[in-house]
Amino acid sequence: MKKLVLAMGVISGAALLTACGSDSDNDKKSDNAPVAGSETRANDKSGVCSTVATHAGQDIKMADGTYKPLCELEGTVSETATLSADNVYRLRGYVTVGTGNGEIELKSKAVVGAEAIAEKKKVTDAGVTLTVEAGTHFRSSGRGSLIITRGSKLMAEGTADAPIVMSSIDAGYEGQGEWGGLVLQGFAKNNKCGEGSNDVLCNTADEAGTGFHGGNDDADNSGSIKHLIVAEGGYEVAPDSEVNGITLHSVGYGTTIENVMVLNNADDGIEFFGGAANVKNLILVDNGDESLDWDDGWRGNVQFALIRQGLVHKGDHGIEADNKGRAVDANPQSKPTVANVTFQTGPKGSDDLFRFKEGTGGMLVNVAADNYAECVLLEEAATGRNGSLSLTNVLLECQAYDNNTLLKATDGGVAANITGVPGASATVELGNAFQVTGSESTLANAATLTSANGSTNFFDAAGASYIGAVAPTVSDKANAWWAWADKVVPAAFK
Repeated sequence: MKKLVLAMGVISGAALLTACGSDSDNDKKSDNAPVAGSETRANDKSGVCSTVATHAGQDIKMADGTYKPLCELEGTVSETATLSADNVYRLRGYVTVGTGNGEIELKSKAVVGAEAIAEKKKVTDAGVTLTVEAGTHFRSSGRGSLIITRGSKLMAEGTADAPIVMSSIDAGYEGQGEWGGLVLQGFAKNNKCGEGSNDVLCNTADEAGTGFHGGNDDADNSGSIKHLIVAEGGYEVAPDSEVNGITLHSVGYGTTIENVMVLNNADDGIEFFGGAANVKNLILVDNGDESLDWDDGWRGNVQFALIRQGLVHKGDHGIEADNKGRAVDANPQSKPTVANVTFQTGPKGSDDLFRFKEGTGGMLVNVAADNYAECVLLEEAATGRNGSLSLTNVLLECQAYDNNTLLKATDGGVAANITGVPGASATVELGNAFQVTGSESTLANAATLTSANGSTNFFDAAGASYIGAVAPTVSDKANAWWAWADKVVPAAFK
């Protein structure tokens, strides 16, 4: 059984940009730091890095003992390019793909008119595509982060046998907060754009200083990301301001994101700021702040997520969710569908499993949680308004709050605004594949999985019939959908 039998190997992690940027000398020194902690050797810069990268003059040793040339990316990638897996890439500071993160100014206020449509077309026509080959490694430091701007695309399609890995410059995956993270920006709706906005263009600023995003196209496409590990991120770009592992700003459901892992990030694992992005097969392990966070009117879907906290580093909430862009009752309201998730807390502990606040809605379906101190925290009267917040088929192992229930409504929160909170704690046992064991894991009546946006055929119907991230019929971890990541960072699954 996996219940609290957690072998504490070294866990690695990932980071997401969600904090204020900084151009301090310390940042620059960190970005340009020597390759400490890694075994390198000089090279003659004779090979080809890429049309958008330059040689660092070094080869860097890989985990298998081979060496690959270290190439560097800096500034703006302004042309369509491919990064070969024959090289390792270092991000120097914020590396932006395309120029769609600039503020788009209109002569008139007709943001839904011909001028706005023409200006958006200029941005998309100027967009570029960065293709990252399967098996490619990024090794970065400091503020080093990859930012895909609106109108451009990232095609980072690793495979189960050759995943793409983004980690810090030194060897191994032990660190935390050693580099930035991955940021995607799109043209989807964001409730900071205006009440119920259908503006073609919106200039919503990223608080990390990475630029602007937003629009009215929930089907916007920022590319395809598959079999990606983001580890050791969450660099502190300013005092008390770290970056997330993966940040999705106004990203649309035309973007493919599946089989991704964020490991040991100093801040949140993954955070959605508005938009309608969907994610399938998500792994979040030992991130320092929230594992899953959403804001500003996110209306996406998540199915099959394994979330582990408090293994080596104390975690915060399993989910922190809010709606507030301009106001707690802003529209579109944050109201995602999150299905087939398994949460587990290890010996270092974590905070409340769920923190719902600032007007969010949401549908959580077929969810299990093992070993949490407290379960459901509900804040502000607007949270869950109009029956928008529900839990369906959940097994939650938590201690009760001081009111002797698993739900605590505070700061004006209304307990009646959320449905489905269990009346008592369950006993949750997890098997070797992190499948929920016991008869309660299989449902007599399959759940209804309703898309939170206009995408169709996202949900795997098989998941409707069981609770948790892994089918109860899967007992061998080699057959689990997350087994590909276990080959790279096995300590994360002990």
